[in-house]
Amino acid sequence: MPREIVEKIGRILSENPHPSAPGGHPLPEGEGNLKLLSQLLYNRGLTEKNQITEFLEPKYENLHDPFSFRDMQKAVDRIWRAIDQKEKICIYGDYDADAVTANAVLQQTFRHLGVEVESYIPDRFTEGYGINIEALEKIRDAGSTLIITVDCGTNSVDAAEFCSANSIDLIITDHHELIGELPKAYALINPKNPDDNYPYSEITGVGVAFRLACAILSSAKGLGLRAKVVDGWEKWLLDLVAIGTVADCHSLLGENRILVKYGLKVLQKTRWMGLRALIASSDLDFKQKPPDTYTLGFIIAPRLNAAGRLEHANIALDLLLEQNQPAAAEKALQLENINLRRQEQTARIMSEAKEQALMHQDRKIFVLAGEGWNKGVVGLVAGRLAEEFYKPVIVLEKSTDFSTGSARTVGEFDILEAIKFSSEHTVRFGGHKQAAGLTIKTGEIEFFYRKILEFAEKNIGDENQRTLELEAELSPSDLSLDSCLLLSKLEPFGVDNPKPKFLVNQMKIISLKAVGTAQNHTQLNLQKGSVNIPAIIFNSNLLEKNFKVGDTVDVACELMEDGWNGRKGIKLKIVDIKKIEN
Repeated sequence: MPREIVEKIGRILSENPHPSAPGGHPLPEGEGNLKLLSQLLYNRGLTEKNQITEFLEPKYENLHDPFSFRDMQKAVDRIWRAIDQKEKICIYGDYDADAVTANAVLQQTFRHLGVEVESYIPDRFTEGYGINIEALEKIRDAGSTLIITVDCGTNSVDAAEFCSANSIDLIITDHHELIGELPKAYALINPKNPDDNYPYSEITGVGVAFRLACAILSSAKGLGLRAKVVDGWEKWLLDLVAIGTVADCHSLLGENRILVKYGLKVLQKTRWMGLRALIASSDLDFKQKPPDTYTLGFIIAPRLNAAGRLEHANIALDLLLEQNQPAAAEKALQLENINLRRQEQTARIMSEAKEQALMHQDRKIFVLAGEGWNKGVVGLVAGRLAEEFYKPVIVLEKSTDFSTGSARTVGEFDILEAIKFSSEHTVRFGGHKQAAGLTIKTGEIEFFYRKILEFAEKNIGDENQRTLELEAELSPSDLSLDSCLLLSKLEPFGVDNPKPKFLVNQMKIISLKAVGTAQNHTQLNLQKGSVNIPAIIFNSNLLEKNFKVGDTVDVACELMEDGWNGRKGIKLKIVDIKKIEN
């Protein structure tokens, strides 16, 4: 980091309160952890005062004006007209956690206004992703004259034409990339729309739904239903917004950082009976350990996703909308059992798909297909294999006529562009740069694979390989609880703001032992200078790798707060370790 940048960031930070001081005092020049925080901010491209202030102290009032969306006023006016005229409204959402939480955000908003609306979620197995005409026919026949989509619809040109021809106004709220022509909907609210004006493009489906909810509520003036609106009520929706945002693996900088930061606070006192039941059934205790992005992404979201993966996403939505405590507890338990089944099926398909991958390790992209693979979990399998092999992966459930699946990527490789390049062999596809869904005629799989391999050969270099990025080298004085508290200023962690990993070199192993039921983790005590510190490495038995007491090692690690017998300390979570030969 250039000296002038160190000094510049240092001056900015000296105006901010020290995180370890209850009353707060300026971070003094020359303090070791001031330099560490400066380095972490620099690594994230944050060098200007306004950037640093917004990052360290994200403020709810800094959310963008929802009416920055070109069609937002038009959409809100239409929704209030439907409410005032008692029209039937239907929310049409997809079946993943982003879409289900988006659906719940709008449902709870309408419920707050005393308005009953319908929801429609397609069945993953019989209807597939996005808006389908058969579903629209059912919604039309049930009497709806206004449909609001969440997390889908941007590329549904035929759906927009159907609605127009059947006197249904279609308001699309979505965040997916535009693939072809824009649908002629009544209103399109999507930050990825190149014709739109919203200043932040990375909000997710639930984020867009929340912006619509804010706009509806802020326009609620006058008498009748509108008099029920309380200023600031929309903040109670932020726990749902945070879950969907983290689940969809989008950037946690900018507006998403504000939404998730405040959403985690709201989650600790959530108003939603179903969410409370889900927290209890997941054995989470927020008094002992406040929720973080791991809680959202690896505990709550997978349970919400499990319903749509194995059965129907209505189970998850019904839970989030449940107002009766015993019923909520029962539905949460049902979701817990579905999630256990999801884990079993994922493990089986993972094993079978990995066998195929191992036969083609020289290829730069994997297209794996199998009969009987549950299409609800192939996305999970694709993600795990992409991580393990560090290659883009497409996993398909192979049926007689059509094969449906999911794609995941690594690094900067754009999986959606790769599928576009091969689209002559697809029936339909959609998604993001990082993840996509697609359907292929089963007889075309081999032709599709050849075409997408051609794209991969041109766009993935031979040097493409997994890299472990370390943010700074820590000295003995950095190995302290104070440094851990300093890192908490960077939370919430996620995409574009990863939990920092550090280098600590020349550490001596004081003790080590294998732990865990399968003895596949290693617990250590390490020494650096005069500092002794506990550490753990997961899924690696160092004894089997000939590490021993007295060895000198370099470690790549994360800092963890460690509590034992009421005393707080620090622990290293080792992500890689290298023995230094004498």
